[in-house]
Amino acid sequence: MSSNINIVLVDTSHPGNIGSTARAMKTMGLNKLTLVTPKDFPSDIANAQAVGCIDILDNATIVGSLEQSVCDSVIVIGLSARPRKSSIPTLSMDQCIDLLNKFPNDEISIVFGNEQSGLSNEELQTCDYLVSIPTDEAYTSLNLAAAVQVFAYEYHKNCSKHQISDNKSDIAKHSTKNTLIQTFISIMLILDIITEKNKKSLIQNVHVIFNKSNLTDNEANLLLGVLSSIKKALQK
Repeated sequence: MSSNINIVLVDTSHPGNIGSTARAMKTMGLNKLTLVTPKDFPSDIANAQAVGCIDILDNATIVGSLEQSVCDSVIVIGLSARPRKSSIPTLSMDQCIDLLNKFPNDEISIVFGNEQSGLSNEELQTCDYLVSIPTDEAYTSLNLAAAVQVFAYEYHKNCSKHQISDNKSDIAKHSTKNTLIQTFISIMLILDIITEKNKKSLIQNVHVIFNKSNLTDNEANLLLGVLSSIKKALQK
């Protein structure tokens, strides 16, 4: 079983998809499931669809926001059944798996959106990368559990089965990066750089810039210390 891959389901509408996701995970050696504000869970329907994988459901973590679900992750990857118009860096599935192989001992979150609408623009800002699963142009809607199964299969087939060491990387966790991002944005607001007209695009660009920087803990804390001092000076 791989415990460093955190499968995150956001605002799941139907409990059957949660149960089917648990089955898709366990058959491919994944066991860490996080649910963000599920509509109906725990559920007998989810248990029935899990088919012998209820332990995944019993150990699932339920949180109230996407930020909470990925706070301990060094990388957050959003999955989509279709390409999205976004400035967030995109990866093919093969590139995604190659990236996971570089961090065998660090938590990485793989995020799946709501069945009807997928990941919102705000939720996408939380992601470091976006991966689209290719589908036939005649019908591009992929079932949530099926999307999880595709990822889980590719991970099981291609990722390293043997970890070279138990050492974790020194890449900053998402929670640290998010604090850095919010501090930077607050300074931009104080300086009136962000206006109602450009707010959406600028905030998205700030997220993209920091998310793709792969800052270490020391680097992130250094920048955070500097930005916090600047913020305090501006507020005087």
